[in-house]
Amino acid sequence: MNKELKFYTALLIAISITFYTISIITTQLNILTFGTPIFMIIYGIAGYSPSIAAIITVKRYNRKTNEFKLFLKSIINIKQKPTMYLYTIFTPIILWVAAYISFKTQGRDLDMLRYPLSLIIFITPFAIIGGGLEEIGWRGFLLPKLLEKFSLIKATLIVGCVWSIWHIPMWFVVGSHQQKLIFLPFAISCIATSFIMTPLFYKTRSIWLCILLHAIDNACSYVFYASVDANLITSIFTLIVAILLFYIFKPYHN
Repeated sequence: MNKELKFYTALLIAISITFYTISIITTQLNILTFGTPIFMIIYGIAGYSPSIAAIITVKRYNRKTNEFKLFLKSIINIKQKPTMYLYTIFTPIILWVAAYISFKTQGRDLDMLRYPLSLIIFITPFAIIGGGLEEIGWRGFLLPKLLEKFSLIKATLIVGCVWSIWHIPMWFVVGSHQQKLIFLPFAISCIATSFIMTPLFYKTRSIWLCILLHAIDNACSYVFYASVDANLITSIFTLIVAILLFYIFKPYHN
């Protein structure tokens, strides 16, 4: 592990532990309530910790180069190929459709959509703020650093595992969405999403598109009845679909 990656990891852990611990203690002791402004500032810092750590790390280790400016530009550069936007929009939707198919094969009788699919357009901007910006750290920093040493598959698996483990403290925050979920299916769904994220970032080097894909994926959770992390069978099925998409769109990597 190089110095840059070590620094990022240490900083990520320090920020996450500090602000997640405050979030857990204050809600468990009923000092603060989930959703109140003061609490959400504290919880938000924890949630943005991958991005905060990435920005600080890139700035620290690239003072004499234009790498930091390029890094920031990749976050906001919306000029991308239409085909990459199509990939960004439809691959997460495919995974949620796969979850619906899995539900039907399990004998669950339910509609595919809770709300019209077009609602994703309106939810996505909020989902960018409430989750998508994590990608500055995950795909924007961690993935390319891992790709310097590991294969596409290994790097994808590592990011997916780190990403899911990083969420664990949320299960102890009273009022969080994660308290309604089971961790293992959730973790598998993170790995599944990582498999569709890697080809996107590798082909475009666009942090913005990864932010957008993450946000659309989160938006789908409000629109679809069947969730990709609802149970073990469904999450494994969506992982298989994600791996198939990965191999269909997989770029060449030494």
